[in-house]
Amino acid sequence: MITAEGLRWILTATFVLTGAFCAYRCLRQGSAAERTGDVLHVVMCVAMVAMAWPATMSVARWPQTVFFVLAAVWFAGVAVTGAAHAGHGGRRVAVYHVVMMAAMAWMVFVMPRAMSGMTGPGGTTEMAGHEGMAMPAAGAAGSTPADVTTVALVLVVVFVVAGLVFLSRAIDDARASRPALRSLGGGASGVMALGMGLMLLTMA
Repeated sequence: MITAEGLRWILTATFVLTGAFCAYRCLRQGSAAERTGDVLHVVMCVAMVAMAWPATMSVARWPQTVFFVLAAVWFAGVAVTGAAHAGHGGRRVAVYHVVMMAAMAWMVFVMPRAMSGMTGPGGTTEMAGHEGMAMPAAGAAGSTPADVTTVALVLVVVFVVAGLVFLSRAIDDARASRPALRSLGGGASGVMALGMGLMLLTMA
């Protein structure tokens, strides 16, 4: 999926740092619902790091899919009940997390199809002098399935917009001298959303 080594490291750093922040926030403060949300995001970040590397991108595909479907259902319950999630943005942000966890389940589930579409029967070959730029080899299908591309691009738009909104609010919170964890949390959510968008773009 990702042929450029530098891009793999950028995504790895993105999700290691945001996952570490979620773990730190979970240990520092929050209701039971908020801490559960943080734990789910830590697991999501670990899965995203694994997805960036060829050796681990398809590990435990079905367990991951089921896990993230259940995570989406859990956030849906938080959104409906408003279960003590105010410190993390309330019901609207919980709805966003439903979309994020559902997107994770979808990404894990369609990964084999996305990869087979990219490589095809003949695989790929790198252009001489252009490390990380993969070109279809002779006989390769060279195209991702249309439904995967369509869904991925829609989700790219969703996560890029969400990421910019989160970052904008984080800047406003910092300027208003609101609690540091609140502004950092918004920033982490923004970076995480943009990272999701970038990963989805590589699948399109």
